[in-house]
Amino acid sequence: MNELACIAASLDKFALDFRILQSPAFGEWAEPFGRKQVGSSAMPFKRNPINMENVCSLARFVAALPTVAWDNASQAILERSLDDSANRRLFFPEGFLATDEIVRRCTRIVREMTLDEEAMARNMARFGPFAASERVLMALVAAGGDRQQGHEWIREASLQAWDAVQKGTDENPLPDLLATDERLLAYLPADRIRALMDASAHVGTAGERALALVGEIGELEIGD
Repeated sequence: MNELACIAASLDKFALDFRILQSPAFGEWAEPFGRKQVGSSAMPFKRNPINMENVCSLARFVAALPTVAWDNASQAILERSLDDSANRRLFFPEGFLATDEIVRRCTRIVREMTLDEEAMARNMARFGPFAASERVLMALVAAGGDRQQGHEWIREASLQAWDAVQKGTDENPLPDLLATDERLLAYLPADRIRALMDASAHVGTAGERALALVGEIGELEIGD
């Protein structure tokens, strides 16, 4: 039951992130949506992530089942009592059936989901510079700058940029704010700061590692 709960936990995390990324604020991922499908009974324009909501719901159920098994193991009187018999007939089959449904739904959604690359690029341009500012701080320190001072300079600019983003500016002004800050320019040239603020390359080796993992899984399936 612990193994089933771990599977459910992993896919619950995936489903929850999926639901967030399908929300209008992000709009990056989406479940497949049939031509006649109803997205919401109250709001016709909505497309609720009903499959991922179902996964989260079932995962909560599966996550609770190890407690029943634990109680059975710890509360068996002397050599053995039969107070586990009734609940075992429920949680064993239901645990496997629920987990199977979780895996089935997630597999289908991954195969059929849609990705909005324009929304991803828009979100990256809007919020990516805030994460990329860490690289500027690291480069500043490497160039001999004081970390605490640098942190304060970047914090000031970040708060100003965040205020602009919240007010609906078309472009995050943080790269420009940092690349024109004379305090930072004393250690780093403007073009270096702008290059560091390009968050599009912030994925590092994630792509290569993801493809390597897919290859390993494929070899295991072939071997089985």
